[in-house]
Amino acid sequence: MMKTTYSNSFPEDFLWGASSSAFQIEGANQEDGKGLSVADTRPVPSGISDTRIAADHYHRYREDVRLMQEAGLRSYRFSIAWTRIYPNGEDEQPNEKGIAFYDRLIDALLEAGITPIVTLWHFDLPDALDKKYNGWLGKETVEAYARYAKTCFEHYGDRVKYWQSINEQMMMVFNTGMLLGQEQPLKTRMQACVHMSLAEKKAIRLCHELVPDGKIGPSSAFQLCYPLTADSRDVQAAAEAEEYLSYLVLDLSVRGEIPVGFAAYLKKNDSYPELSEEEWDLLKSDRPDFLGVNYYASLAVKKPGEPDPKADLFFFNQENYVLVNNPFLPTTLWLRGSYDPLGLKLTLRRLNDRYRLPMIITENGYPQTEEPDEEGKIHDQERINYVADHLHALKEAVEEGLPVFGYNMWSFMDLLSGSQGYKKRYGLVYVDHQEGNTGSLDRLCKDSYYWYRNVIETNGREL
Repeated sequence: MMKTTYSNSFPEDFLWGASSSAFQIEGANQEDGKGLSVADTRPVPSGISDTRIAADHYHRYREDVRLMQEAGLRSYRFSIAWTRIYPNGEDEQPNEKGIAFYDRLIDALLEAGITPIVTLWHFDLPDALDKKYNGWLGKETVEAYARYAKTCFEHYGDRVKYWQSINEQMMMVFNTGMLLGQEQPLKTRMQACVHMSLAEKKAIRLCHELVPDGKIGPSSAFQLCYPLTADSRDVQAAAEAEEYLSYLVLDLSVRGEIPVGFAAYLKKNDSYPELSEEEWDLLKSDRPDFLGVNYYASLAVKKPGEPDPKADLFFFNQENYVLVNNPFLPTTLWLRGSYDPLGLKLTLRRLNDRYRLPMIITENGYPQTEEPDEEGKIHDQERINYVADHLHALKEAVEEGLPVFGYNMWSFMDLLSGSQGYKKRYGLVYVDHQEGNTGSLDRLCKDSYYWYRNVIETNGREL
């Protein structure tokens, strides 16, 4: 039997980087012609910061790119705000000041030797389309997205070669972006989901037509699901949960179809989405070039029964499975479900077995509540430990031969985090933004910034 030999290091051209999204860092949410998105108009708890200022990246991008360069980043994944390009989502002409901002940002990244990875949609649907067409439920939104994507490819495709179509589409299955905050029937959510997939297919085709050497793929959160016990009913529940939470949108993206088990469930519950034969054919066309993988933790699942409100992501429960906290894995304040580095390698194995596409880690990071100490420093050893543990698992996956070409940590700087504002920080760089849109917005490099810089300098050899 031949002995398998491993590389013992990451490829020399491995894309070490970090990630962000427009509405979470840019601020200036109505400046220079920008329109409002659903991320700008969503209800925000009293005392929590909103998108008006965020990290003020819109005005401080040069400083931020300089910090990226000093950290040695080889790539930076960010999103374009649709409403900076088309303020109402479907305006007659693009907003030239919005176009120009991303020109400046992309050029600054390239001058710093950083590869831009651009996400077209990261939770910030134009508010005007949400109101006019019920968001992704309206096919008009699909056409508006395709036109927006075409504009981005035409303006930036000479310099940007890596594109991401849609970030975490599954989150919109639970909250479609229309009638934000109101629960919708499963059939309604599934209809919006397949419309998003149609939009993605149009973007993939346009990218391949308009961007020389361009590559495009989705960015999807993978929920690795373990059965709580060896009870076959728990095993079935875990398989059904993973099919719904992780394979649904990826099967639509890569195969153009709904996973067979979940498709049967939808038909049984009169929730199967409606598309024309031509639209189903479109879904089967134009495969993505790679998969973006967002991984934070795994899930444990048991057979239907009483829900556990303390379980991480308990809101993902369906009638045929229940999410529970894994008793065999440690938990943290923000990652209540599990701290599971090995799960990252298992995730990459499963994705490779099912899709046979190159992969890039587009999100993986550790949230903390933190402030500088008396010496003005942030010693975020827990974040370092978390990332190191996951990079060890990633290194094993690469050495096994899994086709992973980059790792982009979430996130480069502290950013606006959902309903938690700045209480929940992920960044390598601290941003002095305090709740209620106050603070100096000064940047402070954390211990993890310098640690990650060393990881990049050594190409992961010292992990």
